[in-house]
Amino acid sequence: MTRLLVVWLALLLRLGCLLLFPALAAWAWRAGGGRRLWAVTAAALGVVLLFAALAASAAGGNALVETHGYSYTLPGSLLLHGLTLGLPMVAASLAVRGAGGRVTSRVALYALGLLVALLGWVAGIVAAVGVVYGLMR
Repeated sequence: MTRLLVVWLALLLRLGCLLLFPALAAWAWRAGGGRRLWAVTAAALGVVLLFAALAASAAGGNALVETHGYSYTLPGSLLLHGLTLGLPMVAASLAVRGAGGRVTSRVALYALGLLVALLGWVAGIVAAVGVVYGLMR
């Protein structure tokens, strides 16, 4: 049951990071400028890192912890989640920050953040595959 719950949480977190975070970033920029945008980004990154720590643990259903230990699973989980979820959010925040003063439409600002988040997600996946491939050589 624990693994199923973690899988569903991972799916919701991915959807939230890719689809909802750009809207949250656009709102934060409009409501409070750069300070609020970076506070929201930092909080979202904290949630991703906490989830990565949970996914790497025995409580999160990771079977490798029993044989290799938590110190073996944690770095990989932090790296994978940081690249595939953290990078898109940081990229979306940078795009919203960079274009926020010039783009007046909230929908356009969200669309820009979404596009950049999706591109960041692809870049994060490519980087994660590169890291894994480099470790296996």
